[in-house]
Amino acid sequence: MREKDKNFQAIYKAAESIVDVIRSNASQGEINCQLPPQTVNALKESGMLSLWKPESLGGLQCDPEAYALVAELIASADTSAAWTMHGVAASWLVLRSASDQLVDEIIASADIPVIADTYNKPMQGEKVDGGYRLNGDTPFASGSKIADWIAHTTLVDGRMFLTFHPAGTLEIKEDWDTLGIRGSASNTVVAKDIFVPEHRAIDIMGDVTPSPRFNGALYRMPTAVVPVGIAAVSLGTIRTALDCLNDIAENRIPFGGSATLKHRTLAQLHYGRALSTYRASRSYIHECLRDNFKTAEQNLQFSTQSKADMVLAATFVLQNCADAVKEVAKAAGTASIHKGGGIERALRDVEVTSHHAFGSESRFASVAQAYWGLDIDFPLIEIE
Repeated sequence: MREKDKNFQAIYKAAESIVDVIRSNASQGEINCQLPPQTVNALKESGMLSLWKPESLGGLQCDPEAYALVAELIASADTSAAWTMHGVAASWLVLRSASDQLVDEIIASADIPVIADTYNKPMQGEKVDGGYRLNGDTPFASGSKIADWIAHTTLVDGRMFLTFHPAGTLEIKEDWDTLGIRGSASNTVVAKDIFVPEHRAIDIMGDVTPSPRFNGALYRMPTAVVPVGIAAVSLGTIRTALDCLNDIAENRIPFGGSATLKHRTLAQLHYGRALSTYRASRSYIHECLRDNFKTAEQNLQFSTQSKADMVLAATFVLQNCADAVKEVAKAAGTASIHKGGGIERALRDVEVTSHHAFGSESRFASVAQAYWGLDIDFPLIEIE
């Protein structure tokens, strides 16, 4: 059980120790559309950017369920901080298949390297002597402004690679002016005739053979675990919205009333719906992570359906958290509309997360395709 897991308790305590710092700087991240230095330093020093980094390389290598609990806590303070944190974690998972040369370069680049990544539309690559020549642009490189490395998808002769670039190699188009998750700096990155050495490209559609440095059940998890980590961010967002509503219900007297909001039946109804959705989503995601991590621990093969199950859990959470925050807003009434308020920001953040390709509404159809033996329109379900 988690309360008896001393390693997890130490990680969670470290996360708790930075919550106030992250929360107090969240508004600055909103204004500047990137995480402030105080938040970045807190994430680094507490180990939050090393959660899926291998123990052999000085990381914490925590299991996916432990990760989800920590990500939810960080997201409850600042969705953008948890979103950026997850991009780094996902990159370490993919690096299990990287060359030792690339991993060594990343480790040497900073005491605690920040890796920004995007799996959006691939750039076009051409095979040349010693590597690839790249041109194009791709959006949503979360963490781009603070990154030591930026990774993105690249298509070369019909094969999909994740290519890695040191900071300063790619042009960053500062176009991240969005409804929510503003602090994540998920800008578009641009390559203009950029050469990438062959060792900095990972064939993400190929078989996964983890390097001996990436030893353990975590690195036997399929890439489909990545969306589940994103879902944990939405859980943290609704958790904050519910906390804000509790305070409003206790202290606010609605217009024309004589009692506080908590005495209104309609507010009670919306609160109950939101709370039950949060709890059901949380239970679902953790059960999914526990079950699939057992498969990895036993070194068993993941079926297409089992990978689809992780995508399904993530999609359910992302979509239902968005609905649940709307229930919170209905309960709070006009107290939810003020710019900078906890519920107002939660509404914006979950709306953005609900449109992420890894958990958008269309992923329900992708899961059905996996179950019904049809061609699957979402490659993440099929890759290792």
